[in-house]
Amino acid sequence: MRAMPSRLSLSLAILTTAACESASAAPDAAVVTDAPRPDVVEADVAAEPDVPTPADAPRVIEPCDAGAGDGGIVVRGRAYNFGPTGGASLRGAVIRVLEHPERCVTLGDSNDFSFGGFVAGEPVSLTMDHPDYVPIQTGTHSVPSTGITGITFQAPTWGIYRLMATAAREVPQGDRCQIAATVTALGLSIDSPTPSHGEAGATVTIEPDPGDAVGPIYFNYYGPGSILPDRALRETTRDGGVLWLNVRPGEYVLTAHKAGVNITQARFRCRAGVLVNASPPMGLQVVP
Repeated sequence: MRAMPSRLSLSLAILTTAACESASAAPDAAVVTDAPRPDVVEADVAAEPDVPTPADAPRVIEPCDAGAGDGGIVVRGRAYNFGPTGGASLRGAVIRVLEHPERCVTLGDSNDFSFGGFVAGEPVSLTMDHPDYVPIQTGTHSVPSTGITGITFQAPTWGIYRLMATAAREVPQGDRCQIAATVTALGLSIDSPTPSHGEAGATVTIEPDPGDAVGPIYFNYYGPGSILPDRALRETTRDGGVLWLNVRPGEYVLTAHKAGVNITQARFRCRAGVLVNASPPMGLQVVP
């Protein structure tokens, strides 16, 4: 799951129109682009999943009354809105260190953040809470002696979360987590000035076996700004995105496979009710 400022504009138009159609509507009623229509949406226009939202189960977000940590090694990053306004402010979002919940920051007009007080080799996972967004968490990373620069959030609103669930034909369960990652091409990342930055033709596996979880589901690429999860795909497209849905809580490792290509692994701490996304450049990244 990448974040370009307009990467979901056409996808949202396709899904929003499809969700408003009845099952007997004309198949061409939702055509908004010359790209191929995703069959998954056409087949399920009358069966949008009943995805929980804050109105169904109000969440209390604890304010950040502590600091970001002093001294030691520093971890820096940026939060993105996963949608048409990828650079929009996430003002008011509270970001915490999962392993050190006393360390937190509240985003202002800037989406950049930093934490201090780490020692080399310790694990770090960051969480983000905002009433308009799905609770989200980064992958889990080992802090190097030089620190981390570039850890990212790609946060979908509740509306986009519902639309993606519709396309994936799966209802997110509250006692499970949802896992996402992007197989990212060599030298590219979230801010790369390209219409897509995924590595096509890769397969992704998860360990340990997640049992009855659903995945992998790869994202189809229909053109700039038009992507959707597609359960018929068997490998990554130019988008590079991949999902595992309704995963039981625990610790997992994602591994991407493509002949002749070296790709870093992504580690996760799966917690109930959370979307965990190892987004670029700290996920499944192609390296020399």
